[in-house]
Amino acid sequence: MRRNVFPVILLVSVTSLALGCAQPPTDIVEAARARVASVAAEATVYASGEYGEAQAAVGRMDAEVAAQAERFALTRSYERTTELAGLAETAADEVERAIVAEKQRLRTQVTQMLADTEDALTDARQGLADLPEDEASSLLNDVAGVEASVAVANEALGRDDLPEAYREAESALQAANRVNTSLMTMRTEREELQDLSENRALRGEIDIPRTVYLNGEPLEAGAYTLRLATGGVSPVGGETPESTRWVEFVSDGDGSVAGRGLAAVIPDAEIGEVAKSWVPRNQAYVDELLGGEYVRVWLNRGGASYLVHATTSAP
Repeated sequence: MRRNVFPVILLVSVTSLALGCAQPPTDIVEAARARVASVAAEATVYASGEYGEAQAAVGRMDAEVAAQAERFALTRSYERTTELAGLAETAADEVERAIVAEKQRLRTQVTQMLADTEDALTDARQGLADLPEDEASSLLNDVAGVEASVAVANEALGRDDLPEAYREAESALQAANRVNTSLMTMRTEREELQDLSENRALRGEIDIPRTVYLNGEPLEAGAYTLRLATGGVSPVGGETPESTRWVEFVSDGDGSVAGRGLAAVIPDAEIGEVAKSWVPRNQAYVDELLGGEYVRVWLNRGGASYLVHATTSAP
């Protein structure tokens, strides 16, 4: 009778042991999966590389569970499964740290870009204030677009949508810099034109805006260089020989004398009686008088001004 009982007891014991060893650490495995899944939403945005490593760790854990399930019950061991589950949770912790670091980096960059954009906008507004309205209009629209992007970036920053905040802040900064680049180009061009105009004036070069009449003869609109004619003129009325002088209008096209005008000569010391504001010095200048009835051509040389008054209608 004893000999029959012992095998039965042994079989029951072995079976119980086999059944006990056959059960995987389900709670630990599921907890590791859930831990990795809990960081998935933000990880795909802020820490895709680290999240890939965590997914790989879960894959290795699942592969180990599957491998043990295929083994004979008495030989199954889930120590490695438990170890891999711990590694998966550690990987999830790394993902979480990477998310925090990346969000902080983005927030810092967005904040800096928005500050740089505001500085650029300040410069742009100051530059636009110096432009005529027609030249400033298109750039004012660009500035409005920058301001809209800044508002969107700040709104996204407030709801912690850092990728959108970054995109809008970067776009705003680039657009603001483009506005300032355009302003700098326009400023440079104006300065170059001003230098060119000043150099032309110093050389005695002028532009006649319309056909005028000198001593009854027409002079077409165009570019001319003023030149004092050699020799004086006979005094008229009570004038002295030094009070008048012929001024020649030399065509910039072929260098020929296209016309001559009789100029009144006024020393610089007396010019205040004629001109109450700006007076050209050692240069040429053209302005219109009496609503365009006359064009005054002004050449200043050697301490004296030579003023030619040309009519804009035929005599």
